[in-house]
Amino acid sequence: IVTPYDPGSLVDVTTRLVAEGLKTELGQAVTVENRSGGMGTIAMNALLAAPADGYTLLTDTPASAINPTLYKSRYNAKTDIAPIAQFMRLPFAIGASPSLPVRTAAELVAYARRNPGAIDVAVAGTSTGLVGELFAIQNGLKFNRVPYKGAAPAMLAVLKDEAKLIFLDAGNLAPHIAGGRMTGLLITSDQRWPVLKDLPTARESGFPDFEPATWFGMFARADVPAAVQERLNAAVRRVMASAKVEDFLRQRGAIASTLDTAQFRAFFHREVDTWAEVIRKADIKAD
Repeated sequence: IVTPYDPGSLVDVTTRLVAEGLKTELGQAVTVENRSGGMGTIAMNALLAAPADGYTLLTDTPASAINPTLYKSRYNAKTDIAPIAQFMRLPFAIGASPSLPVRTAAELVAYARRNPGAIDVAVAGTSTGLVGELFAIQNGLKFNRVPYKGAAPAMLAVLKDEAKLIFLDAGNLAPHIAGGRMTGLLITSDQRWPVLKDLPTARESGFPDFEPATWFGMFARADVPAAVQERLNAAVRRVMASAKVEDFLRQRGAIASTLDTAQFRAFFHREVDTWAEVIRKADIKAD
């Protein structure tokens, strides 16, 4: 399994946990190779260059759906790769500096409409920045995007009041919202999130169409036989349902996925279309 993310990252750790379970499920060795760099193209190219037999797989995130549009990658996300199995989903949250005079998402929208372009949004990478752009497009808003090199410096910017707002996965924002260092405005989970029980969902807040999530999943070449894809999906789902993996995810506020191959494929293709539209409407250029 190749992954475009560095050793020790949550994607890497999750992939290695899945690989360990797959050894038992498949009765053979499963190794993980980190091939970071090139905005994910190095790992993706390794997958596409491998034989279409299901023995070379890729772990990726929403970046796999975003990159072909954003960076004009040479692969077609809908025809060149097969979504095999989704590992997990983690909701996004909106965190605000306490100095921003809003305490709910509705107040944020009202304030942003009165002050177009006045709110600096800390962007932790282009893909997470698209979540803020999606919210802006859906509500007719204009934010001022301020890019940072990763989640940690982006959150620090809001904590130091250098930026006023951040759209990021709830796992990263939870300690700051729970500790009162950021104002939590909403979370994109279907139900109240156990880690932040007081934070309303997007639906409760009046934004039912705002439902982005970060996720990890496994891919193969599109021409890997369907029977192999189905076998891998079933094996991954059994691994994700194990007590060890469920405990690992629960500690991070993530939810194990139960999607079969057809469901994950449909989900992934919607992701490709959604983010392509956001990139086009917001005229986003790669950072």
